[in-house]
Amino acid sequence: MSLTRPRSALLTALSAATRAGTTLTSAALLGALLFGAAPAHADSQRALFERASAAYARGDYPTAIRTYEQLTESGIEDPDVYYDLGLAYAKQGAHGHAILWFERAIQLAPGDAAAEAGIAASTSALGRRRADARGETTMRTRPPFREAAVRSVKTNTLAVLVLALSALFFGVLGALRFVRGETQRMALWIAAPLLGLALGTASLGLAQKLGYFDEGAPAIVLGDDADLREAPDPRATTRGLVHQGERARVLARDRGWSRVRLPGAREGWLRDDLVGELERRPR
Repeated sequence: MSLTRPRSALLTALSAATRAGTTLTSAALLGALLFGAAPAHADSQRALFERASAAYARGDYPTAIRTYEQLTESGIEDPDVYYDLGLAYAKQGAHGHAILWFERAIQLAPGDAAAEAGIAASTSALGRRRADARGETTMRTRPPFREAAVRSVKTNTLAVLVLALSALFFGVLGALRFVRGETQRMALWIAAPLLGLALGTASLGLAQKLGYFDEGAPAIVLGDDADLREAPDPRATTRGLVHQGERARVLARDRGWSRVRLPGAREGWLRDDLVGELERRPR
């Protein structure tokens, strides 16, 4: 899959045409923006989009990044815009930021194959960079198994599934009180544990999506060879180095520092600018 062409559509309803290679015209973009914005604001957002796309097309990735970020700060939340921003960061060689925006795209559009491919490409690039610099190739940027198992499923889909399975499960249990036929009761006794198992699995998946099993907010390390310190102070003892693109959990924040937990039971403090939470914080 090519990761060289931006695909912004600003509305998910237009994503299919964009991913198929259709060029989004200014008129279509304006219509998308007008769907939920005042005309003057929509014109401003359209101008930002056009400037970002033009900068990307001519290879001016720093300008594309700045302009796409202005677009997201204006209130746009769209997986295609997030993907484009990740792609611009990847072109600039800032793969930690690229992974962060690809992950944000997946949060809005679970199962997004292009964003998953973007994460894989940036992870591979970081691995090659570390191999060239220090002979290290191991990169641990993938989510744990329980998170990966529900990664491609939307939270709302799991919630509806839990409700539906709950209704079926308790309906079957209630029916056992009234059904007298041996064959029917046997069928209900077989269905009940199967539905119970499905309900339990779906409930666990929903709990995972809602973050009940993990402390802290999911995040990506943005800086390379960043010092992990024992306290939120640049003079504090260093516990080790963390690498760009690593996954982390932000446990607390204090005076421009984030207390993070990393794979391998590592825990310490990083400067806020070296950590990007997947859930965007209000500015």
